[in-house]
Amino acid sequence: MITTFRNFAQMEQDSKIPKYQQLVNTLLIDIEKGNFQTGKRLPSINEASVECYLSRDTVERAYCELYRLGIVTSIFRKGYFISGKSIKTNTKTFLLVGKITENIKAIFNAFVNHAGKSVTVDIFTYNYKSENFREIINNHLGNYHYYLIMPHLIEETEENLKCLKKITSGRLIFLDQTMPSLNNSNSSIVSSSGKEIYELMQKNVANFKKYKTLNLVLTEDEYFDSELITGFRNFCENNLYEFKVLNGLKGEDVEEGNVYLTMEDIDLVAAIKSAQSQNLELGKQVGLISLNASCYKEILAGGISIISSKPNEVGKLAAELVLGNKHRQSLSVSMEMILRKSL
Repeated sequence: MITTFRNFAQMEQDSKIPKYQQLVNTLLIDIEKGNFQTGKRLPSINEASVECYLSRDTVERAYCELYRLGIVTSIFRKGYFISGKSIKTNTKTFLLVGKITENIKAIFNAFVNHAGKSVTVDIFTYNYKSENFREIINNHLGNYHYYLIMPHLIEETEENLKCLKKITSGRLIFLDQTMPSLNNSNSSIVSSSGKEIYELMQKNVANFKKYKTLNLVLTEDEYFDSELITGFRNFCENNLYEFKVLNGLKGEDVEEGNVYLTMEDIDLVAAIKSAQSQNLELGKQVGLISLNASCYKEILAGGISIISSKPNEVGKLAAELVLGNKHRQSLSVSMEMILRKSL
């Protein structure tokens, strides 16, 4: 006999999904993963009711739904048993991000292309708000085999950690940022550090010698990795460059002898327009670097230099973790700097 509904018991959430359907969903996933074998007996309705803190009517409704689907069979006076009917479906993957950016699109496309037709993925956005983050996760617990999450601007509060702990052990994969408080109970793929950014720029220090000031252009309303500031500042201090952090470039002119590292495309375009209006030549009088790659940056203004977190590799590695059913893997992706005319 199956002695426990572990996945359901770990959820402890007030989802909008009916409780009977949550029980059905978690059991289906366990069967697909091979946790429950054909011929094994389910707990009785009374036993399941006690174990899952559900009413008998709720459990009975779940069992009836499973019976209707042919997933379980009923034997008079003996109970419900897992039937031999195949319920193999695609591996369902949940992807939660702050916002849809070009970098996110690249990760998503690489994941889909590498995973193939056996894996489906649904993407959700939480707009960098913790309450949205928790609500979306709670509403989809038990509905997916894997949960890929980018916890940008999500603090390690008790409430947020409690929400993440509801995800079945081994099925949570962090992308780009981790939550150390979870004690490596999940997989992760990270791709940046202050030290690595410093080393990338130091390797290409000769290209900066024509400039005197390096500007990091951020936008307060958008996510940015604080490690980026650390690496950039250390590079400037080590090489005696003036260092500034700017909040966007709206209404401001770029200045000769300055390099601008932009996070957002709107600031990249503003910098190009400002340089053109002042007849300043990119790569000689003004330097431009953009965070993360996109196809148009190869040709825009003769070519924009980039620092990239290799989103294609991140997406590919995430797909390999899902396809290989690998748990508790801590992977890192090295960043790259591609020099073009703008620097």
